[in-house]
Formats: sequence, C-alpha cells, structure tokens
Amino acid sequence: MNSNISSLIKAGDNIEIEIINKDLDSLTVKSTVANIHSDNVIVITTPIYKGRFYPIHVGKKLNVIFCKKNRGKYYFLGEVIKRENKDKIPLLYINKTGSIRKMQRREFFRLDIILNVIIEINNDEDENEVKQINAVSKDISGGGIRIICKEKLNLNRLLKCIIPLDNETVELNGKVVRCQKVPDSISKYDIGIEFVDIDESIRKKIISFIFKKQRKIIKKGLI
Repeated sequence: MNSNISSLIKAGDNIEIEIINKDLDSLTVKSTVANIHSDNVIVITTPIYKGRFYPIHVGKKLNVIFCKKNRGKYYFLGEVIKRENKDKIPLLYINKTGSIRKMQRREFFRLDIILNVIIEINNDEDENEVKQINAVSKDISGGGIRIICKEKLNLNRLLKCIIPLDNETVELNGKVVRCQKVPDSISKYDIGIEFVDIDESIRKKIISFIFKKQRKIIKKGLI
C-alpha cells in the first residue's frame, strides 16, 4: 500500500490511537486529524478520555488506526514528536515510524511470529482423554492464532491453546475457523484458530506482548 500518509488520510478524518501504558495495559482512544504536516507527519487533536485530555508525551510510541471506505482498517506505528496548543486546542504531531499495514482482523493487530504452541483436544473415541499436539505459530492477534501442525483439524472443532508469552504461558479456548494443507507438504496443515470466551485480562496480555515485539522490530529497523 502507498506509504505516504498524505495520500491516505486527510484533515477531518476520525482515527483511533492505541496506547500501551507503563503497566503494559493497552488503551484505545479516539481522535481527529487536524492537519497533514508532511508525507510522514500528521497533526491530531489530543484524545479525550473520561472527559479529560489524555496526556501523551513527546517520544511516546503508539499505533494509529484509520479506515478506508470499502477497503477496511489500516494502521501504522508512530511516535509523538511535538505538542502544541493552537486556538486553545491541544495538538499532537505524530511521525510515522512503521509501514502502513492492513488489519487482518477487526479490532486486533496480527503479528507474524514463531512460537512453540501446544494444542489440546479431546479424543474422538474417549472424551475424557486429552490429546496434545505440538504446533508452531505463524502469527497471533488478540482474537486468534494461526498455526502449522501435522494434525488435520475439522472446522468448528473446539480446543485449548497453550501459548508462551515471554516469561509466562497462557491457556485459551479456541475454535478452528480454517484448515488447509500446506502447499508442497505431505503432512502439514495451516490452521486458523479463533479464541472463544477469552478473559479480557489474557487478551490484554497478548496485545501487550504484540506491542512489545513491534517496538523491538522498529528499533532494529525492520519495519
């Protein structure tokens, strides 16, 4: 997609800002584009949260989310480079530090990452017997995970995902929403799993994990 902000966003557009706080809790707030400063810098109104301007300091990294009509949601990683007040309106200058990407799932960012995942399913012949399947992730979001494994799983099958996130492991219930054979492979399957009945505290841990990995990628200059 075109990487210039000026060709995709215009003054007056409504956007969302995802902020990761020090406690790694994520917060999404709404804002409006006040001006297009350059191809890589936009000026936005300071978001209001719970009736007050939400403090976002210079140097803060965040995700900027916007919609394109009939094309879906997009986002880019940015950094606040300046704050100013104009006509008594507090404004933020945000520099685009990452490429513009389409959101693969509504409301959730998807991160390409390899993780050793364990899938638990009930045995078809004995529901009391649990079978463990070793898998490798291709990507993960706050709404689901994509894995590669040697087991073919039927659509809508319920299962449990055991996923390592840095220094802890989370367990989530999931449902198979896609299962395709990996091209040029005899016994590997590409499986999409949607998280179901997920505790919001666990979802926040996943989103925070994703955001931390994104920041590390940015520092390495890979996006």
